[in-house]
Amino acid sequence: MGKIKLVVFDVDGVLTKEKSSWGFVHKHFNVEDKAKIYFEKFEKGEINYVDWMKLDTSLWIEKNNGKLKRETLIEILNKIEVRPEAQEVSMCLHKKRKLIALISGGIDLLVSRISKVIGADFWFANELEFDKFGYLIPGGYPLVGVNKEKPLKMLLLSENIKPDEAAYVGDSTWDASAMKLVKYPIQFGDDESLSNIAKFKINNLKEICNIINEIEKI
Repeated sequence: MGKIKLVVFDVDGVLTKEKSSWGFVHKHFNVEDKAKIYFEKFEKGEINYVDWMKLDTSLWIEKNNGKLKRETLIEILNKIEVRPEAQEVSMCLHKKRKLIALISGGIDLLVSRISKVIGADFWFANELEFDKFGYLIPGGYPLVGVNKEKPLKMLLLSENIKPDEAAYVGDSTWDASAMKLVKYPIQFGDDESLSNIAKFKINNLKEICNIINEIEKI
């Protein structure tokens, strides 16, 4: 009989229908073409993650005549909706006394809001940086980056939870390292890169509680 203590969720594309909070802001400011070039440079190893964040955020600042307020970004990101079933699943998990964590390569301004909406116990995301007047500074802090395994390991250690006692819900190759770490990797959607990693596959978040029931034989 398995016993799950922690359920970890990716955010973009899992708890939201929007696949990328970064891409959402790029689209809002109409800088998708340049952002795609930077993405390809990162994929080729020509720039690192810190450089990538700096280049992307610089695009937004340039589109706003050199000054972009924190409140403006919050207003934009607030347009990204949480999946309606996310709160229901959160209530179910907490009723079962499971801890909930969010680990996202997305933007902290979005992830912090979603964490509050669903009542997550922990969240990790890449942080944007602002000056004392609230204007965006190019760059930020890649606290998650591409390796979601790292913050997950830190969380497991701090809460004294074994990988065998954790589940991870992800939807893309960015989640692969974290999914490999836990005993119960759950694939959301149809990304083929996860098919050999996931033990369970779902297309609706509501299926998660049924999976946990199955694992724990309740």
